[in-house]
Amino acid sequence: MSTMSATVRRSGGDLDVYTGLLLAAFLVLLAGVVSLGMDNSTQVEGMSSENALFGVPGFEVIQD
Repeated sequence: MSTMSATVRRSGGDLDVYTGLLLAAFLVLLAGVVSLGMDNSTQVEGMSSENALFGVPGFEVIQD
């Protein structure tokens, strides 16, 4: 194989297709995590400490 036909990586600012897809997937994942976190925090604010685990099997609130 000659050195004239060898592929050389350019040091430009061009994005590769796979790098762009990876960046897009990361942004979608980050948006989903932030959305779930915000939704979860608004639901937890409405709960009192007594019924925070209400509905979860195996957890019961013991009141004196």
